[in-house]
Amino acid sequence: MERFRKIWAPIDKGIFTALKYICAGMLSALILIVFYIFIGRYILHDSPMWGEPLSLLLLSWMSILGSALVLRTDEHLRVTMFDNKLSKKQMLLTDILTLLCVLAFAGFMIFYGAHLMKQARSNTIAGINVPYAWMYASLPVTGVLYIFALVSQWVGRLEQK
Repeated sequence: MERFRKIWAPIDKGIFTALKYICAGMLSALILIVFYIFIGRYILHDSPMWGEPLSLLLLSWMSILGSALVLRTDEHLRVTMFDNKLSKKQMLLTDILTLLCVLAFAGFMIFYGAHLMKQARSNTIAGINVPYAWMYASLPVTGVLYIFALVSQWVGRLEQK
């Protein structure tokens, strides 16, 4: 296991550090674009056609990629009402059930996201002339990142024990 951790640690750090900066860059671009749309609409009275579709594309990518970041560090919303009432074995079982559910969801995202990409490759987003497949590509990418996040999460849990 120690050998796996040594191999996994730099991969994990590289992927999720890059992802953090990508999400921060998308958020910065989104803020600038929405501000430009506001200025264009209410001050210049000439709103750019590309602004809203591009901001929607960035928002969808940023929000779904960001969910992989919080899954990795186990900072997502969770119901903890019963945690102090469960034994260690029951907590482990609920953690395993959670792992299986997230893995199933990641598989769903990968499979159906790829299917949506295939269906939408010929339709383009008005205003930016980008295929809708680029928007749907966030699903399989995030599905794979969920799997990496789960591996990181469980490697961290095993290190603590």
